[in-house]
Order: sequence, then structure tokens, then C-alpha cells
Amino acid sequence: MTPDEAQLSALFRQLYPQLCRFLTVLLADAAMAKDVAQEAFVRLYGAGPRRLSPDATRLWLFRVARNLALNELKQRRVRGRILSSVAGWFPSQVDSPGAAMEVAEASTQTTGLLRALPEHQRSVLVLRELEAMSYAEIARVLGVTQAKVRVDLHRARSALRERQREADTHPRRGRHGL
Repeated sequence: MTPDEAQLSALFRQLYPQLCRFLTVLLADAAMAKDVAQEAFVRLYGAGPRRLSPDATRLWLFRVARNLALNELKQRRVRGRILSSVAGWFPSQVDSPGAAMEVAEASTQTTGLLRALPEHQRSVLVLRELEAMSYAEIARVLGVTQAKVRVDLHRARSALRERQREADTHPRRGRHGL
């Protein structure tokens, strides 16, 4: 194993779980998050030996992973539009009530609340709260100013508090209405 491969292996062990956590919230799909995180590391490897500090490499990986995730979300929307236009051609399949209930219960209230946030607010919140990044680091990952990071974080937290109050006031609507 070359020194570059050893360094990449160490970075993978250190950062892969963090990237997966971030991407799982962003994509709402753990399997896809793992695929995107791996693709980010493939891109790092393909870029050749990087002469960046470990912190700069970490931020580079988060930025690449976020961009890959946004591309995936865009592709999902396109696939969804195509599938919905074709759906009328086939008879609908009715799930059993038990299966429908399992699916509804599998989605936690917190995940539902996070999904309701716009992507830029969700990204800022996850990078700050789960990945403990500074405002400067988040700004570099997302390619925005620190002021935008502060505003998006404030708005995300405010929106979550408001939606949580609504969910507490109207438990049925809060659980399924998002």
C-alpha cells in the first residue's frame, strides 16, 4: 500500500461514518447515502494525491458529497415525474393496512420534520448539529457566506420549533401531515 493509499484509507475510516450520517439526513435513504459517500471517496482517490490539510480534505469531501447528493435528488424528481406520468397506464396496487401502518411508523417524527425543511436549511442544520462544523467550515462546504449559514441555521431551528409545536398540538397532523 502506497503512502497515499494509506492516507486515503485512514481518511475513509475517520470520515465515512460522518459523511453517511450527513447524507442519510439529506437524502432520507441510508443505502443511497452510503453509495454517495463512497462515490465522494472515489472522486478523492481519482483526484490523485491531494496536498490539502486533513481539515481541508474533510471539507472538500463534504462539499463533493453534498453536490453528488443534490444531483441524486434532482434525478429522483425527474424519475418521479416520469413514473407518475406512466402510473396511469397500470392498475394501482393497494397495500394491506398493516403494511401501510408499518411504513408510516418507520418514518420518525424528527425525520419528517427535517424533510420538511428546504435543502439548504437541512444541510446547514445537519452539518452544524451532527457534524459539529463551525460556521466557516459550513460556508466552505456549501459555497456560501457565513452570514447565509447563520440565517439558514436560525430559520431551520425556528421552523423545526414551530413544526414541533404544531405536531404537539395536532398529533395526527404532525405525524402524517408533513
